[in-house]
Amino acid sequence: MLIEESSNLIRECHRVRLLSSQEAEAAMLINNTVLVVAEDALALFSSLDAIGDPLGNGFLGSVAIPEGSQLEGGYPYIATHRAGFAGLVDGKALLIGLNDVRLFAGPEDALRNRNEIVRLPLTVA
Repeated sequence: MLIEESSNLIRECHRVRLLSSQEAEAAMLINNTVLVVAEDALALFSSLDAIGDPLGNGFLGSVAIPEGSQLEGGYPYIATHRAGFAGLVDGKALLIGLNDVRLFAGPEDALRNRNEIVRLPLTVA
């Protein structure tokens, strides 16, 4: 008997409002952490509730997206996701691996692992 399971690393996505009042998208990952995608940064939290914690409990790390490469279009940022690939609405792409999330200018760059914009570690020290 064949058991069909999804290879998606993103379980579901939610609209969230950051403490700065900026709208962002929270992607629940299969390892139970939450990747937050915002216009100017990627961040990792231990849970969905941790995103709104004013003391930063549950904040695991972040990386700023440089000017000129910041995301456009606003929420939702993630247009499609499959396995470890997420296509963003502005044409950029995320590759989610075991150790990190990498942002690329587009799917072709992600496929060829070239012109990486930023990298966010998924491992907590």
